Amino acid sequence: MEHSGAGRDLNSSIVTRRIQAIAQGSEARILVVGEDALTLAVMSDLLRSRGFDVRRACDGAQALKLLEHEWFPVIITDWQMPVMDGLELTRRLRAKGILDTYVIMLTALESGSDYESGYEAGVDDYLTKRLPDIELFSRIHAAYRTLSLRRSRTTQAPRVSRKIASTRS
Repeated sequence: MEHSGAGRDLNSSIVTRRIQAIAQGSEARILVVGEDALTLAVMSDLLRSRGFDVRRACDGAQALKLLEHEWFPVIITDWQMPVMDGLELTRRLRAKGILDTYVIMLTALESGSDYESGYEAGVDDYLTKRLPDIELFSRIHAAYRTLSLRRSRTTQAPRVSRKIASTRS
């Protein structure tokens, strides 16, 4: 991950404040999954410095085990890992009906067909491994915004259907 200069730090802090405001409706928790201990540590420290509660898992299997007991609104997972890769992790999450978690795939891959298979598996967004901090926080902002919209849509849907049903009676 690239560290940004002073101008980008200002933008990053603005994005961080917006994320925190949006995340108030859900916990500001992120699960980071990947085999590279240094990358995990750097990303985790960066996210913690912005106020996130961060947990780490070294592969998809360990992440699934953690997810049996804890919920995370956002998962940032590496694509290629031993034991279970990020794509299989995402498939299993979606197969279990876990739709209220936003999955960001961290990858060095840049092929459109790779992205397509990820989206089909349930990946919500992608980040390349060499990215500026502002892009990371912008994507997390988008994740929490999307989760907020999904949540408001699901809480409003029963009210709307009840109103429709009562007008038909």
